[in-house]
Amino acid sequence: MEKSHSKYLFLGIFILIAILSFLVIKPFITSILLSIVLAYLFYPIYKILIKKFNETFSAILILIIVILLFIVPMFFIIENLVRESIDVYDIVKNSSFGPFLDNTIDNSLKYITIEAQSLIKSIPKFLINIFITLFLFYYFIKEGNNIIKSVKNLLPLEKKHKEIVVNEFKRVTSAVVYGLILIGLVVGILAGIGFYIFKVPNPMLWGLIVIIVSMLPGIGTSIIWIPASIIKLAQGDYFNGVGLFLFGLIFISGFEMFFKPKLISYKSDIHPGLIVLGVFGGIALLGFIGIFFGPLILITFITFLKHLINKN
Repeated sequence: MEKSHSKYLFLGIFILIAILSFLVIKPFITSILLSIVLAYLFYPIYKILIKKFNETFSAILILIIVILLFIVPMFFIIENLVRESIDVYDIVKNSSFGPFLDNTIDNSLKYITIEAQSLIKSIPKFLINIFITLFLFYYFIKEGNNIIKSVKNLLPLEKKHKEIVVNEFKRVTSAVVYGLILIGLVVGILAGIGFYIFKVPNPMLWGLIVIIVSMLPGIGTSIIWIPASIIKLAQGDYFNGVGLFLFGLIFISGFEMFFKPKLISYKSDIHPGLIVLGVFGGIALLGFIGIFFGPLILITFITFLKHLINKN
């Protein structure tokens, strides 16, 4: 009886500590997830580096690369996005679209203004999140194999089933990370460059929209660059209109159509419905980073569900 009470007491304390632990890391979940994605993306480069250098130096070198590739440009991008968003705000606010649309737009702009003010106030928190992301990224990249082994040992499954689940998870993760995230980022950057070259207003803002659109199945980035080129032609700017159309056809949609099927279709059977639900549900749950993690969370759940069904 006393042993039974001790068992339940230990279980109760464990649950309490687990809840408190979750509350402690809850504000930094986005940073944790982002550091995992970065570690996954750069791990192949790390594996090459450790053949020439020791683990610590290789991890530090990768960390410096990430800072130079993402963190430093990010401040420049955010500054430009804010400026471009203000320009769009002014254009929309000074335009008339009819009573109903004007009222809707006015309410939307008020909401955006409030959110922008909140964002400015959260800059210290933003910097802390960057520090945590980089700090965790260093250890995830350096100790990735040990972490995976620990997770495998914690799974309450037979050894054979553990391998099946882990391999399936690697397969779908690779498809989502490289097929959705990496392709989306590259296509968005290409679109931003094209919009800048051919004088489309607010190129960074539209490049960001292209990243989001590129992740939605059945739509494609042409829904953005084709109307932009048509508007240029309608304005009599034939050089930039035709130039943007050819750039979009060859580089933006061309890159997307060539690489995306290779990275997704052949690596996992991802239903388009899961991606759409994942993208919008992820945004609602995690904010912008949810664009990437929403689909991954749903696909991981389906992977475990399939395993449980097949096991039974």
